[in-house]
Amino acid sequence: MRDRGQGYTLEGVIGSLVVLSAVLFSMQSVALTPGAGGSVDVAERQELRHQATDILVLASQNDTFSLSKLARYWNERKRTFAGGLTPRLGYGNRHPPGSLGTMLNQTFENRSRSYNLQLRYLPENPNDETLTTPVVFQGTPSDTAVVAKRTVTLYDNQTLTSPNAGRVELWEYGTSLADDDGYYPIPNAVEGPVYNVVEVRLIVW
Repeated sequence: MRDRGQGYTLEGVIGSLVVLSAVLFSMQSVALTPGAGGSVDVAERQELRHQATDILVLASQNDTFSLSKLARYWNERKRTFAGGLTPRLGYGNRHPPGSLGTMLNQTFENRSRSYNLQLRYLPENPNDETLTTPVVFQGTPSDTAVVAKRTVTLYDNQTLTSPNAGRVELWEYGTSLADDDGYYPIPNAVEGPVYNVVEVRLIVW
């Protein structure tokens, strides 16, 4: 009986060691081998970044409603973009007009992705910080958000593109960007024919 008890005890100890070894091996494997979730997350972020960049490139080449026209699609009375909600939200959760909005909706919103779209531009005083105006604001980005950028140059001879912009009777095609009678957040910050340089930023998460 004593020998049989010792055998059971030894068998139990060996079994425990086997189970413990298996657990330790599994933990080491997880620590040393990239997890599936991490790999998918990195790959997905790369895909989102490529998609966001492609959307900005395509939008900048669109003659009907380019990024330049979006930057000038301003409602002076509401002090936000034409059809927008408030100066702080821009279009809020809604996508912007034109083909850019269609691409953003089909690429991100239909896949339950959130994004912010904003304009960053030079201040009138070169010593001041870069200024930002929201176009679309859907919330605070997560830590894994990706950012795509596209630069747009505005010129002195360009005008606002929103419907019935400003005092149409004084300007054949709308309100001049530099018209002091109206309100336009992007200032004339560059000498010569260039009005300002705008960075369109698309943040996706």
